[in-house]
Amino acid sequence: MFYIIGGVATLLLILVFIVFKEKPKYPPSRAQSLSYALTSPDASYLGSIAQLFKNLNFVLLVITYETPRGRGGEQHQQSAHCCVRGSSLRGRW
Repeated sequence: MFYIIGGVATLLLILVFIVFKEKPKYPPSRAQSLSYALTSPDASYLGSIAQLFKNLNFVLLVITYETPRGRGGEQHQQSAHCCVRGSSLRGRW
């Protein structure tokens, strides 16, 4: 069961990297258009993720959520795993 969930999560992660573009063709608002104009051209999605994993506090947070706590067994561990992955993909920390 755990391997199936891990496989589905991995497949979804691969799809996110394939489907999501760096930025949309047309900005959704004037504010976003201005934001695009002010950002440097070398800023990228993958660069932001790499910067996250260079941050020691972020790495410690990921390790903390990944460590099994002994409560709820396998389901609790999967829940924590999904929370960390989902949060990191959505960029809402």
